[in-house]
Amino acid sequence: MSNEASFKRDSAYFKKLVKDLWIAFRPLSLTLAVGSTTLGIMAAYRKGLMSNDTLPHVIIKIVLITVAGILAQGGANLINDYFEGSFRYYRPSGRKIVFLGAERTYFDVLVFLWGMTCFGGAALIGLYLIYITNINMLFIGLIGVVGAYAYTGEPFVYKRHGLGVPLSFILMGPLMIFGAYFPFSLEFSWYPILIGLPPAFFIPALMISNEMRDFTRDTRLSLGTLSVRIGSKLSKYLYRFLVFGAFTLTILYIIVGLYPLASSLVFLTFPLALKAHKCVSSFEGLGIPYTNNLHWTFHLIIIISLFF
Repeated sequence: MSNEASFKRDSAYFKKLVKDLWIAFRPLSLTLAVGSTTLGIMAAYRKGLMSNDTLPHVIIKIVLITVAGILAQGGANLINDYFEGSFRYYRPSGRKIVFLGAERTYFDVLVFLWGMTCFGGAALIGLYLIYITNINMLFIGLIGVVGAYAYTGEPFVYKRHGLGVPLSFILMGPLMIFGAYFPFSLEFSWYPILIGLPPAFFIPALMISNEMRDFTRDTRLSLGTLSVRIGSKLSKYLYRFLVFGAFTLTILYIIVGLYPLASSLVFLTFPLALKAHKCVSSFEGLGIPYTNNLHWTFHLIIIISLFF
């Protein structure tokens, strides 16, 4: 084989490897982390907490907080792929080695190591945030990173104990929102948690849409997800409560003055909510992208309305 042919082969191999690692990272799902961290930052902005700092320091905090959130969720996505074996794409290597007590391909191991690297990056940012804030930031970050790993990571796997939906709401919703708010406030407040509550409802809704797509398989394998434990009928009711409850809570927030009137523009996404609900109720895979699109568009409208 000529050097040119060998180079082309290696180049194609590397491109497929990078592509598959990118797929495992699930970039389209990272709107969850971006939305939650931005809401926490927006809460600090509305409270006037950024005026006490210089603009460069504010920008650095915003960037670091956002990147830490993305790395934490990206790490969770990668660890989920590793332990659930959900690779549906090209495998760069079929050769296996014993890793963490099981036979895994080199690509599997690479996915795991990349996931742990993401957690490590989030932890390093966390150390800096602890340095510029106080020790309470340590507890927030520690709960976030451990919780992200334990979603499907051994030996915890709280998804299979029916805790995936409620804990994803807590970790990716109130905890991440408050975690983004805290570096500016240095103290506890219910304000960021409250204003982030309606959009945060879509996080567990997205988890339910994922569980409902795999409901038949998970039931057959007795995986113990929340949807399997409570049944499809109650899961549909819960999804309906979360999605349409977000709109109802938004109306209430506008009435009491917690949201501006412009936040009512979220009802532009209501047709999408109906589509998502129909797909999830029918166990269709489209329920996931519809719910994800609903999540980020709802978030974006709320964030813009709060900013202006």
